[in-house]
Amino acid sequence: MGYRAAPNSPKDSKGRDKYFQGKYELINPEKYLGSTDSIYYRSSWEYKLYHWIDINERVLKWNVEGITIPYEYEENGKWTTHRYFPDVYCEVQKLDGTISKTAIEIKPYNETIAPETPKKETPKSLINHEYRLRLFLKNINKWKTAKEFCERRGIDFIIITEKFFDDKNVKIF
Repeated sequence: MGYRAAPNSPKDSKGRDKYFQGKYELINPEKYLGSTDSIYYRSSWEYKLYHWIDINERVLKWNVEGITIPYEYEENGKWTTHRYFPDVYCEVQKLDGTISKTAIEIKPYNETIAPETPKKETPKSLINHEYRLRLFLKNINKWKTAKEFCERRGIDFIIITEKFFDDKNVKIF
């Protein structure tokens, strides 16, 4: 089972939770693979996806961060080994009766595209750009490894963004 610690809950200036995070309460616990007492969402997108998967009759089994994918990443001339946990794994019965296995990652759209060079190059904007570029390159490496890992095991790997939730009718399969 993947890393599922309770999310941090930073507060805003009025003492309210800054982000939409919490413990997900299962509607159909018999479909969940793993411990049902440690399912946390760290964004409204994760919550929406968990809810949709939980109530969808065609989803037979699912879990949160249930796949561990080792990958290597080079930074500052040094290679290090890391572990990556896609947000969701699910098994879905397709309309033709076959079962599809899918690993899903949820990311903000701006982290799935290469960052643009800032129009005004200040020291701070260049530092921020470098950070976004490193994050993008790390994600690309991680997703390439995840895709290969999943393909070898007959699992589809998909990345969804907030644009996925713009349409109120969530359709993955």
